[in-house]
Amino acid sequence: MPAATNLGNAKKALSASVTQLGGQPTIDEALAFYVPYAKTAADGAASTATADTPFLWTNPFSFPVYVVSGYMTTTGAGITADANNNATITIKTNDGAGGATAIALSITTDVATGNFTANVSKAFTSVTIANTAVPPGGRLWINIAKGGTGVVVPVSDFTVKLYKAES
Repeated sequence: MPAATNLGNAKKALSASVTQLGGQPTIDEALAFYVPYAKTAADGAASTATADTPFLWTNPFSFPVYVVSGYMTTTGAGITADANNNATITIKTNDGAGGATAIALSITTDVATGNFTANVSKAFTSVTIANTAVPPGGRLWINIAKGGTGVVVPVSDFTVKLYKAES
């Protein structure tokens, strides 16, 4: 278990002193940071899936951080939404001790989500709260599964927003 940092108490004290500036959300934003991931090649075929692939980031802090949200920006081309032939992109976490990955964020290229326009960010649509903690030494991962005959996921940038917090 990581050492207590009193970060939670510091956040409460600071948020009380900045109520006119937004309180807790303002402090959360001050403690937020972003981790990027670049998918540098389009899928070889519509059916090509991507197994769990680690981001080049490991939690370096002595306390957990929490996945809050994420964005995907297709940069090579867009993706046409389809109810059956689609891709589900998930951002996963793990415990840093050889444990299995768990889905924290997901988005599917289906009609409910709509088309993905090149160079326009689209927010992940699902957050699984139980899997958002990234403990010290834990990592972020990406996975792309295909539905039906699939769809090519082009070159894309991903940005995951995390908050510093204590357990």
